[in-house]
Amino acid sequence: MHTTQAPRRVMLFYPPGRFYQRGEDRSQGNVENSTATTMRAPNDLGYGAATLKAHGFEVFLRDYQTSLRSLDDLLADFDRFAPDAVFMSITNATIFRDLTLVADLKKRRPNLMVMLKGAIFFNPEQGLLDQLDLASVDYLIGLESDFIVGKLAAAHFDAPEEVPAIRGILYKQNDTWQRTFFDSWETDLDSLPFPDRSLMENHLYVRPDTGEPQATIATSRGCPSRCVFCVTPTISGTKLRLRSPENILEEMRECYHKHGIRDFFFKSDTFTIDQKWTLKVCQAILDSDLAGKVRWVANSKVKPLTLETLKAMKAAGCWLVAFGYESGHPETLARSKKGTTAEENIQAAKWAKEAGLLTFGFFLIGMPWEGREHLEATRRHIFELDPDFLELHIAVPYPGTELHAEAVSCGLIQESVLGKDYFNAPTVGTMTLTMPEIEKFRRDVLLKFHLRPSYIGRKLLQAGTDRRILANYFRFGFRLLKNTLSGAPKKAPKAERVLVLGANSDIGLAIAREFAARESSNLILASRDTASLDSKAVELRRDFGVEVDVVSFDATDTASHAAFYQSLPHKPDGAVLAFGLLEASDPLRLLAVNLTGAASVLEIIAKDFEERREGFLIGLSSVAGERGRKSNYAYGAAKAGLTAYLSGLRHRLFASGVNVLTVTPGFVRSKMTAHLDLPASLTATPERVARDIHAAWRSGKDSIYTKAIWRPIMFIIRNLPECLFKRTNL
Repeated sequence: MHTTQAPRRVMLFYPPGRFYQRGEDRSQGNVENSTATTMRAPNDLGYGAATLKAHGFEVFLRDYQTSLRSLDDLLADFDRFAPDAVFMSITNATIFRDLTLVADLKKRRPNLMVMLKGAIFFNPEQGLLDQLDLASVDYLIGLESDFIVGKLAAAHFDAPEEVPAIRGILYKQNDTWQRTFFDSWETDLDSLPFPDRSLMENHLYVRPDTGEPQATIATSRGCPSRCVFCVTPTISGTKLRLRSPENILEEMRECYHKHGIRDFFFKSDTFTIDQKWTLKVCQAILDSDLAGKVRWVANSKVKPLTLETLKAMKAAGCWLVAFGYESGHPETLARSKKGTTAEENIQAAKWAKEAGLLTFGFFLIGMPWEGREHLEATRRHIFELDPDFLELHIAVPYPGTELHAEAVSCGLIQESVLGKDYFNAPTVGTMTLTMPEIEKFRRDVLLKFHLRPSYIGRKLLQAGTDRRILANYFRFGFRLLKNTLSGAPKKAPKAERVLVLGANSDIGLAIAREFAARESSNLILASRDTASLDSKAVELRRDFGVEVDVVSFDATDTASHAAFYQSLPHKPDGAVLAFGLLEASDPLRLLAVNLTGAASVLEIIAKDFEERREGFLIGLSSVAGERGRKSNYAYGAAKAGLTAYLSGLRHRLFASGVNVLTVTPGFVRSKMTAHLDLPASLTATPERVARDIHAAWRSGKDSIYTKAIWRPIMFIIRNLPECLFKRTNL
């Protein structure tokens, strides 16, 4: 770095949103839909921060998803820190939202350098890149980013000619992606600085049962196994690369003495594959000042493994070992190239119990060749092994794996694998089983396993009198019940094309802009005044680079609604009803526009979505519909009817997977209300309403008030006795 200028700034972050293990390139796990998993520390960001500091950069690190911070928080930090570059870790499931956010940041700082890291960027096929809008991205990092991000940032700013020599990246040249080398990996793991935990909020990453802070320590990389479903052999290599026991111990000591952390997750693809090294790590702990003071967990294959190794791990502080049992059927174990047998699974479970270790069993279902007999064998094996914790994943054919190639050849992938995870698989099922059958099997097994009286009794005995453990066991139990009894996990909402009815209204236009900005949604704008919409369409295309169609729509001409919908240039993924009439000399006209017209067009759209078994509807009602008032009783009656109609529609469409969101705004400052004197504290802008609607839609809510203060206000107004209410001047 040049010493004559202020240090350049790099912002490293996980964006807000659902909980994913963004630092786990192998699995990128969906934490919310898992049975007993908590968020792990963002070591990839921590390593990146440490190496960037070593290259002279000023850094800012934040995990917005785990800290429950919002997009507004991220943008405020971004504007305040004013970074020259950003580094973000993406996942297969979140890639589309991540890219939308990156585009927003680039608009705020056009000269921003953007680095994205993720397993899908390991020497990706051009077809995969073509599915992504990478216009705002400068570099894609596919190899181990902790060795790359510092030298890449330094080269970008000070020596661009050196960029092509950096292994494991894609960079742009004349708007075309160029690849460097992806054929070798760093071997000196001890040369890396430790993740900069002074920048992390370490209290957020906890041991699942006690809730105490837990640090993640990467002990090795690479895996000699060649499991067909795993990306590790591709992205980390098949050669085992080990950190020295002394280096691992030194990082543990830093965590313990500097940050007060005594619980650890030893991150490795299989901690016990080199058992001589495993024993040395255990002995290093036992010979140190941390002996008897630290506790840790690790992953292991069931082979190679010995009882001696497990006992040594227990003595050194290990309390739980996670086994990838995968299946109980010999064919699945063989065709997965797991290199293990069901009998070896049983032996490992017995040894772990004898050593005094708890076990976490991981299983995988939905491989292309699997039928009912394979799943039943796995079910029997689960109860035979009887692990202390259980996770049952649905196979995801990640690009670059043999499983992906087989799923493609079998015709099981009918849409992109991007945007999917272990609980929202991209396949249609197996050669003989549908995805709903596989999902039902998973739910049934998880419920039956965890609701056994013997299992519940065992958990209570393990918790003993520790209230923290009891509370966390109950918390995970409720999460399990919620995820299983509610049916299949909610799929990520789809909004590739959105129809906005009443797009000339201030709220309608704001909603259109919000979906274009946040989801890159293409738009169909509908209104009577298409001339005004044409100019708005030009602005939307210019600002967001999306497709925008303009169509004519008259809410009161109900006879034309069927033809209107059939003639749309594209079938929408969702529809927003944003038209309305606030005042009219004829009360019946208020009913005709706000209720009859709304129900007429929604009924037609709902029928299409119901048949397609996908889509969403967003209807804007009003707080005026909560109780009739003398000043606007006809408008209020229409909105009350619309609220009831949307509720019934939501009930009807639930089984079809179509979500219906009822939006109840209070006062909104718009063209329609410009002549009214509205209290500022209770009045929202159209942009605020649009943000609330998008957030509610994204999280799958059924109804919202905007602003939220209207919920308690309307509760009081609804419950005010009529004998008193009629005397008010509301």
